[in-house]
This record gives sequence, C-alpha cells and structure tokens, in this order.
Amino acid sequence: MKGIEHYTSAAGFHVMSIHYTADPEKDPATENGRKWFEDQQRGYVGGIDSSMWRQEMEIDWDAAGGDLVLPQFKRHKSSICVDPFVVPEDWSLYASFDYGHRNPSAFHVHALDYDRDVYTIWEFYKRGVGYREIARAIRACPYFDRLAYPPIADPSIWALTQQQQNDNVVKSVAQLFMELPADEQVLFAPGKKGGDITVAELIAGDFWKRERLEAGEKPRWQIFKSCPMMIWEIERLRYADWSGTMQEQRNIREEIVDKDNHAWDGMKMFCTMFFGASVAGPSDPLEKLKHLDPASYRVWKSHLKDRSKDSRMGEFY
Repeated sequence: MKGIEHYTSAAGFHVMSIHYTADPEKDPATENGRKWFEDQQRGYVGGIDSSMWRQEMEIDWDAAGGDLVLPQFKRHKSSICVDPFVVPEDWSLYASFDYGHRNPSAFHVHALDYDRDVYTIWEFYKRGVGYREIARAIRACPYFDRLAYPPIADPSIWALTQQQQNDNVVKSVAQLFMELPADEQVLFAPGKKGGDITVAELIAGDFWKRERLEAGEKPRWQIFKSCPMMIWEIERLRYADWSGTMQEQRNIREEIVDKDNHAWDGMKMFCTMFFGASVAGPSDPLEKLKHLDPASYRVWKSHLKDRSKDSRMGEFY
C-alpha cells in the first residue's frame, strides 16, 4: 500500500512506518493533497529541503545531522546515477585519491567529455589496507594507463609521518608509493585543501542546477552506478548545523560535516584543480614531487608538456 512500509528490525521486531502519502487527503498526487503539501511546507524554514521537514515528514532519521549540502541529488538520482558505458577513447580521464588506513582510502576516476561534462566512472574504496595493496588496486584500474595526469592526492600524504622499521628514516606516504617496484609504483600530484563550499556551489549552481534538472536536461556531473560509495557519500553530505536551540540564537554554519567524506574530498580536489575554484595552493601541482624525486618530476613535467600541445587539453595546463 502506498506510503506504508513494513520491515523486520535487526533485533527481530516487526516495524511499520506510515508516510503522509498513505492518506489521499495528504498525498501530493491528489488535488487536496497538493494543497495540504504546499501549506505544510510553509511552516518549515528551508521548506522540504530542511532537516526538520525530512526528519519529521519524510521519516529520514539521518536528517537530524543537518541540512543536506546537495538536496537535489535525491530528487534527481535516477538521472545523476547512470549505468556504466564504454568511455570514448578520446575523453580525458583524471583520478583523485584520499588516503586513509583506519578511515577508507578512496580512489576515483573522473572523465571529461567534449563539453567538459563530468562522469565519475571507477572507484576503489576500502579501509584497513596497506599502501602496497592500495597501489596494486589503483594499478589494476582499467583506466589507469589512460590518465591524462597523475592522480590528485590530499597534500597531507607528503608529510613525513611514516617511521621505517630497522632504521631511523621517516618517510611520507607519497614516498612509500613512489618507492614500490616499477609495476606497482604510483606517483601522485598534490591536490588543494579546502574549497568545500566553493565546490558545493559549483555542483549545485552548474553541474546540478535545479532549473535544468527540473526541465529534464542531462546533469553535467553523472556517476556510474559501479561507484556506490561516491553515491552513498554525496547522498548523505550535510552541513554542520547547530542544535535546534542554538540555531535560534546564531547564524547558520557554513561548514560541511567532516565525516564519511573521503570520496567527496577526492571530487573536491578534482573540481578545484580543473574547474577554477579559487583555493590557495602551489602553482605547480608537481612542486613537491620535484623535491622528493627530481628525476620523476622531469618525466612527469615532460609528459604534461606534451599533453598540453593537444588543443583540447591546453586549457588545463
């Protein structure tokens, strides 16, 4: 029956939830329901996108954590999340990487088509694995050899944090990946920290502009369904709101919750580098590699210089 859901909890209890659409007088699909719906949402600051509406009216208990950063995602998920397809050979491919051990490591490949529309097409997302296993997974990606640029990584992986056994040498995570055997080695380019709100505005105001999505136009950022953790994170990305009492006394917070955001951090670095988000960072994305391994720096610099001769790619360099 519409609006009524029955399920068995993990503890074995039978649970029934009843949504307002179960009542024809409140179902927006009916004339009376539309009037009720329009009247009810006026009583919520932020309307149907607010956390209070979603928690109280949509039975979304996760909504208590704050307002969604990208509320249009749920309404247009069917057009944003697409079945994988063969990526044309002449599309430009890039990768982002957010390293973690206790937290997940997230590696994603993003494609740019002829119109600079974005597609997230491949992911590795796993916690509790060593850097060597991560490197093997990255190298096993079917798109690895097509990347137009070294994978963009969180600059924190260049910090000297890894004490080596049997000696007093301290290395960075990036250096450990670089010193692997040639068939396992992965070289990264430093990404840029920050930019959460800037990138969220880019996505909401351009990639997923509400007016275009509601008009049935294709989203400018689509995600392959084979990247479930990117989808999972974006669907739950929230602002760090004050408690209900504090919100009455303070302005809303312009801060995104720093949790379950590893795929998001990678997407953010990708957008910041290739879509002009104004976040401070080194002018040469390989600057830190230059100091760690000058020989590798020269190889990658030469590679990027050759790529820049392609008229389609020149704007990125």
